[in-house]
Amino acid sequence: MVTDLRPRADGAVTEQRFFRRNYDFSLLAWRLLCAFAVSIPFSIFIAQTLLILTAIAAALDWWGRRRPFPSTPLDLPIACFFGASLLAAFLGLDLLHSLWGLRTYLQIVIVYLVFAYATDLDRAFLLLRCFLVGSAITASYTLLGALAPAVFTRLFLGQMTQSGQLLFAIGFTASMLLRDVFPQRLVRPAFALYVLALIVNLKRGAWFGVTATIVTIALLTSRRLLLAAAAVILLIVTAVSPVRERIANATRDLFLPGNRYDIWAAAVDVVHRFPMGVGRKNGEILRDYANIPQHHKHAHNNVLQITMESGYLGLATFLWWMGRFARLTWRSYRRVPPEEARIQALAVAVLATFVGFHAAGLVEYNFGDSEVLEAFFVMMGLGLVVDRTTRRDA
Repeated sequence: MVTDLRPRADGAVTEQRFFRRNYDFSLLAWRLLCAFAVSIPFSIFIAQTLLILTAIAAALDWWGRRRPFPSTPLDLPIACFFGASLLAAFLGLDLLHSLWGLRTYLQIVIVYLVFAYATDLDRAFLLLRCFLVGSAITASYTLLGALAPAVFTRLFLGQMTQSGQLLFAIGFTASMLLRDVFPQRLVRPAFALYVLALIVNLKRGAWFGVTATIVTIALLTSRRLLLAAAAVILLIVTAVSPVRERIANATRDLFLPGNRYDIWAAAVDVVHRFPMGVGRKNGEILRDYANIPQHHKHAHNNVLQITMESGYLGLATFLWWMGRFARLTWRSYRRVPPEEARIQALAVAVLATFVGFHAAGLVEYNFGDSEVLEAFFVMMGLGLVVDRTTRRDA
């Protein structure tokens, strides 16, 4: 039997259809990624379902086009952090529990999806608008719940989680306002909604993080913003008694039995006992210590919790990862010409929210909150987009 090796007359059409189908996967992945960004402030179930669908569409797109997995400057530290966390799972307290807990770190795929499909500034800003729209809707519902709690019962995320996400919404919106990137008539009301919802939630860690974010934006763009922010904070503290009481009691609450100080002391002792880590999601060991409430399972501090779970090796790789991203975002910001308002606003927002996230992480474990981590990884992906854009234009 002789096989006919001559090309078929319809070969070009077949190949064209093949790539058209794969282009549809690319478009599908992008649309699902935008839907995921909108859903982040609403529900962890909906958001993670959309994230899985986005990853599947992206895998089909990459496989069909025979493209390599997108490479970023963060690949090596991320891989080493995963390796250290996996090693800690085998050396820690409960292997199966740790391995199952490591699934939350798989959300790192968000960084690569944003980097791969936010191919230009227009797409980057569209993705950002999707997240801000979702945040505006949930912030509005929170304010309605504060006014009529019997009618508008808690429907979306908890106060701590929503406050952690609002840090990113406030940071990005403030930067866009200063550079007049988005329409002011839309951004100003949204910014007010985010701030009011943050106040209503009464979460001091998020307040601290947002303050660090605004200060960073002011230092990078407009020193007058510092005076304006200080005036607004003073007005809020003076006029809103629950806020004033929360701030006034901060030091007292820190040293209450079973509160932050006792938890941090217990976490330090666990680190000394298990220098290679107890494994992911094995923070229940803190409950063995006196004065620690039985519902606590984390150290209320990013650095302490990561060291406790993944050991000193995990801490080193985590600091390497975050340090490399900080250096990358700073260099990206320095490369942007002052007249490039859009890219400068995005670069400032990424750097400022990164600082604010870690400032809040000094008193809470926001790196372990999956819903907040989703927003953090979107921000990190946008930071890589800014780096790629500024390198291309340099």
